[in-house]
Amino acid sequence: MIVQETRIKTSSGHKAVSRHVLAGAKNEAIRILSGSDYLLKDWMKEAKREDIRYGLRHIAFNPAEPMTDEQLASFAERICAELSADPDRMTLVIHQKDGRTHGHLLLPEWQDDHVLSSRFSWQRLEKIARVEEIQLGHALVAGRHDHAIAKALRAEGNHDDADRIAALAPEDRSARPVAAYTSQARRITERQDFDLPTARRDILSFWQASGNDLTAFRNLLATKNWRMRSGDRTDGRRDTHIIETRDGMLIGSFTRLTKVRMKEFRFLLEKETAIHAATDLRPVARRLKRSTLRRQQRISVNQAEQDLLWTEPSLLSEPQRQRLAERAQAKVKAIQKHLPSIASPLDTEKLSEGFQIYLKDWKRETQAARAVLNARHPLEKRYGPESPLDIQTHCILQMMQDGWKRLRNANHAVLQARKELDDLEAQQWVFLRQRKTSEAEKRLQQALAQLAEILRYMVEFILYHLGLSSRKPAPLQIPVPMEQDMSRQQYLENRQELLQTLLSEKTRRNWIKNRCREAEQQRARVIEKWHDERQPEKDRAEAHIAALLDVARPPKALPDTVRNTIRDLKQQGQLRQSLDAMAAFNKRDATAPVSHTPNSSRSIGRHHNPEP
Repeated sequence: MIVQETRIKTSSGHKAVSRHVLAGAKNEAIRILSGSDYLLKDWMKEAKREDIRYGLRHIAFNPAEPMTDEQLASFAERICAELSADPDRMTLVIHQKDGRTHGHLLLPEWQDDHVLSSRFSWQRLEKIARVEEIQLGHALVAGRHDHAIAKALRAEGNHDDADRIAALAPEDRSARPVAAYTSQARRITERQDFDLPTARRDILSFWQASGNDLTAFRNLLATKNWRMRSGDRTDGRRDTHIIETRDGMLIGSFTRLTKVRMKEFRFLLEKETAIHAATDLRPVARRLKRSTLRRQQRISVNQAEQDLLWTEPSLLSEPQRQRLAERAQAKVKAIQKHLPSIASPLDTEKLSEGFQIYLKDWKRETQAARAVLNARHPLEKRYGPESPLDIQTHCILQMMQDGWKRLRNANHAVLQARKELDDLEAQQWVFLRQRKTSEAEKRLQQALAQLAEILRYMVEFILYHLGLSSRKPAPLQIPVPMEQDMSRQQYLENRQELLQTLLSEKTRRNWIKNRCREAEQQRARVIEKWHDERQPEKDRAEAHIAALLDVARPPKALPDTVRNTIRDLKQQGQLRQSLDAMAAFNKRDATAPVSHTPNSSRSIGRHHNPEP
């Protein structure tokens, strides 16, 4: 089993790893056993709040032999125990690719009261993988830290497993397994539609076929349009060479891809340099001689044309006049290429009347389509960008500061009234006690009703402010009307636990923070549903913008007849007919659709309008 660990920086956010793990397009099936995208986002917020450099820990484990989802989940729990992580706070996703499954485990770096353990994590993860392979009866996979793993197992008293793992380690430490490329490099090449594993196999086969000859190896790389060059490092490994495509995309290091030791590679480099130093220089001399001859010929031709400019026109022959005319025409075209256009869309007065109508209609329809794409839900406008839960909680606590004081004072009044009633009931004088007891009971009922009224108003106000309730809270009524005393006291009896929660500053902050989290989740669901319902309309708007851009700047592959037709329609102010002509051509040529130019395809989502 191969286990790889990656730490996601807080500044990078969670979106990239979430797209890869939760919605990888190249997987046959994705099964989410626990966690969600929202949890990843919340964990990143916690890391930012605690000012931690890394927010998430991504651990991918790929077994060499089939494992069930239960076995993969059990292995993920053992990883959590090893790294001192809470197993209830993890996102575990199973990917199925080519009929085989592998797991992705995402853990928050901030574990409520400590940071996730990272000391010798690679060795510890390899140790868990080797022990898991032994327990499941799988074939053991050699790793870089087998010596250290065997030593740790012997210290734990597990000598049998230690001997089996120690047998995997090579005697020469420099021959330990090394990854040919990192997971980040593989993700980058996948986004560029480049098959990195296949390229590695090809490079290995090239090196075996070259017979340890760097020149032959370079020639074999050239058949794939690849090349090997010196790396950009300036430290002690400055002799490192890399293999890349002609477009400059890095494939990997030569020593990593071919498993050649650096000492041996330096010897091969010295050998290649010595061979090139003794190379025959006659081909180089011939190339220099040909280059010099061509330069002299160009100088002589230019000098001959300069002499013709000062010759009397009547003395020139017809070929000479033709040559001067062609040169003058070339000069005119070169100058016109750098001159500004005579009629600019910014200066509409110089344009024809029909083209002005077309330009106005084009801008109006483009702005309308972009308004559809840029539309936002009213909740997004009302609440604005998301802020951390702690900041939202602090704002509500500050906003309701007077309310908390009134709630505490009302609760103190209830306790005082109940104490007075208990003292009166303990007196021995019967007649006087009965009259004072009835008055104390009235004061206690009024204090209870007032406490319930304040509690009711504060809870309803917080829920309405956060958007969890659509009903606006009724105004605060103090003193409470007599006809509402009983209903307020029943309200208070049913919410004694909530009252005690809001009276304590610590539990009050947690309660409000949970309400803020519920409000944020509810708003996110409503906004996401609203955008999903409008997706067909946004797709039509994007298609319409693409059609408008094609009409404004017709593609180079467009036939001249269609191009001239669209130009004439634009001059007549017929935007709709121009769109129909472009749509008819695309429909007729559906087998080879016209591709958008890079400039037009990138400008769909921008706010500025190109020149139609």
